[in-house]
Formats: sequence, C-alpha cells, structure tokens
Amino acid sequence: MKLNLFVAWAGYTLGLLAIACLALFLLAAGYGHTGPAIVAGISTLVVAGIAMAMIGGTIHHDHKVHRVTPKLF
Repeated sequence: MKLNLFVAWAGYTLGLLAIACLALFLLAAGYGHTGPAIVAGISTLVVAGIAMAMIGGTIHHDHKVHRVTPKLF
C-alpha cells in the first residue's frame, strides 16, 4: 500500500512537471529559441514517460499479485 501511495503522488508530481515543461517548450518555440525548446521538449517526453512507466508498472504489479489497485482520490 505504501508503494502505491508513493507512486501515485510521484506520478501526479511528474505529471505536473511534464505540463510545466510543455509550457516552457511552447514558450521557447514561440519566441524562436530552438535550443531551449529542444531541451524542454525532450524533458517533457522523458518526464511524462517516467510517470506513465511508474504508474503502469505499479498497476501491472498489483494485478499480477491479485490485489485491487487502490484509488488515491
């Protein structure tokens, strides 16, 4: 249960960080700064991928050991 709670909050935090990186990507791309836009775009994909992998892996593990996946809210 502690792992599920940790992964849920970490996933939400990483999701918010991905949204912030996406905003920075759009801002940098809009003003024509290609270097920072590439960095922000790659970091958006990395952070979102880590969040999805953490949550998906925990859900898969819960189903594998026949546990009901708890809901945070």
